[in-house]
Amino acid sequence: MHREMAKGVYYIGVDDHHTKLFENLWELPFGVSYNSYLIVDEKIALVETVKGPWSSEWIENIREIVDPSKIDYIILNHMEPDHTSSLPDIARIAKNATMVYTSKASDMQKSFYDVPLKEKIVEDLEEISLGGKTLKFVHAPFLHWPETMFTYIAEDQILMSCDAFGAFGALNGRHFDDEIDLDLVEMESRRYLSAIITSYFKFVQKAIARAKDLGIGLKMIAPSHGPIYREHPMWIVEKYDEWTRPELEKHCTIVYGTMYGYTHRLAMKLKKELVDMGVDVRVHNVSYSEMSKILVDSVRAGVLVVGTPTYDAFPFPKVWAFVNEVKGKRFPANVIGLFGTYGWGGGGVRKLKEMFEEMRCEVLEPVIRVKARPTDDEERQVKLLASDIAKRLK
Repeated sequence: MHREMAKGVYYIGVDDHHTKLFENLWELPFGVSYNSYLIVDEKIALVETVKGPWSSEWIENIREIVDPSKIDYIILNHMEPDHTSSLPDIARIAKNATMVYTSKASDMQKSFYDVPLKEKIVEDLEEISLGGKTLKFVHAPFLHWPETMFTYIAEDQILMSCDAFGAFGALNGRHFDDEIDLDLVEMESRRYLSAIITSYFKFVQKAIARAKDLGIGLKMIAPSHGPIYREHPMWIVEKYDEWTRPELEKHCTIVYGTMYGYTHRLAMKLKKELVDMGVDVRVHNVSYSEMSKILVDSVRAGVLVVGTPTYDAFPFPKVWAFVNEVKGKRFPANVIGLFGTYGWGGGGVRKLKEMFEEMRCEVLEPVIRVKARPTDDEERQVKLLASDIAKRLK
């Protein structure tokens, strides 16, 4: 299926309702789209391919509009395989096409596929004329790989923004923002951003500032996943701006694991104290909350609190996995509260404290370590920690 976006500009992407975990990590309850675009002018340009298993459907979408062997340019904004693994299939058909990408993408293409097509390395802001339409290429490194670029159609003011401004969720024939539930899009956009692009928030901010500096018009934003924004293109830009600013949000998120309920009860005591003090609290049990949803609530928390039982002298495995996400994604949140329980040897909370201090986070006192159920003194420690968190957030 294809959709016309502007005269001679078409959506030719596909929906994926089969994959359960994006990157084999993040749940896809509503599926995901792989967006690809075709520009038909005196010359024909293809922008992005799709994930390999959907290659046949995608090529049929192209055939609805043009003979794919006539494609002049294959523009690769990003080399990640969900964007490019159909490249070998289209290369066998469009044998005279020229691949267009950045120099870093050229190296990756040779490593991933090494297809026997001509290539054109484009510099930042370089242009290609298709006849009546002009394509401008805007380098956008680390959104979210180093080779990424955007493709801008000057005459139509359409920005094909790759993974920037993307969202989880299949489109099911509703390809535009005015055809779809924006509440669902907002939820799935933020989950996508938190899971995929948390490490690169500052690069999102740079890209938004750069677009403003370039002074380019934006009548439409067409990302590689999620809907195309034609009615309110700045809506998604403003949301991404809000979600990636360095200023943290005035809420506390408690992320904890529990085996037999002791750490759970401690988490609920802390939550109650915070709520009684008027603090906005979000709580996640790592055994039951999906990781991307935990990231949404924790990545910009003004205070992040982590609780763990000791498990074989270490933190509970799923808590440990979460803290490794915090480290690997370079969370801007850096004020940390810690609590936990143990039965005999302890060690879980102590190791978490070492990990957060290595990340140069501020670990609040008291750090609460409870042997089984809390004593009166440890109950007071919970109140002290809650009081300090409330002061930090207010």
